[in-house]
Amino acid sequence: MSEHDNYIRQIVTQHTPSVTYIAQEKISEIKPHIHAWANGHGYILKLSGSLAKGTGITGTTDIDVFISLDPSVSTCNTLENVYNTLRNRFNMAGYDPREQNVSVGINHTGLKMDIVAGVKHHIFGQDHSIWKRKSQTRTKTNIDQHINYVKGSGRTFDIKAIKIWRKLRGLDFPSFYLELSVIEALKGRTLLGVSPSDNFVKVMNYLAEDFVDKIIIDPANQNNEVSEELSEDEKQIIRDAAITTLQGSWNQAIW
Repeated sequence: MSEHDNYIRQIVTQHTPSVTYIAQEKISEIKPHIHAWANGHGYILKLSGSLAKGTGITGTTDIDVFISLDPSVSTCNTLENVYNTLRNRFNMAGYDPREQNVSVGINHTGLKMDIVAGVKHHIFGQDHSIWKRKSQTRTKTNIDQHINYVKGSGRTFDIKAIKIWRKLRGLDFPSFYLELSVIEALKGRTLLGVSPSDNFVKVMNYLAEDFVDKIIIDPANQNNEVSEELSEDEKQIIRDAAITTLQGSWNQAIW
């Protein structure tokens, strides 16, 4: 293993969070609010996001909670109302919730939590509809498929390295979009005898050369272009950061 490989492994280890073990405990603590909000409708709470995928890093990883509501909810609530009433519930509980695109963000005992509510399409399936606040429309998603897709990609280490890079530069690069971009950048590269430093450079080259024009599709919904989450100007900022990184030294790339 090269010196650069050892360096990047050391940095990723330093940035790997220890919060995972308390995530379920924190979800249990907010469950009474969710239970009251659900008002008798059937639901399941799931850990989702970076912690569930194994791609979380210190300093930016929230505890992501997904509320899977039974299909009967859609008969008496619009998806917009599902989102708004969830926000209102946490507001009344004194949390001062943040309105995000598909999630309601709260601070709970010093930890950031993002809560998404989705309505199942079928009782025995895993496809859900959720509300997208920014575009004022619904979209289909499948949290379980997202988790399995990222975990099964073999790229969780590389994703964490790029998330560290993003954090150090304060880049606006949504996590799922970032995860799918890393998987795309490393498509076809071996998972055996992998060189973390070579993979990091490969991703930087992708971000510098192909990222801006690349259409990234949600693996759980072919009609959802994840790459639409950022404008072209926002993508150009990421591209420029990658170009600058490629021109520098390793200790200027991630630390």
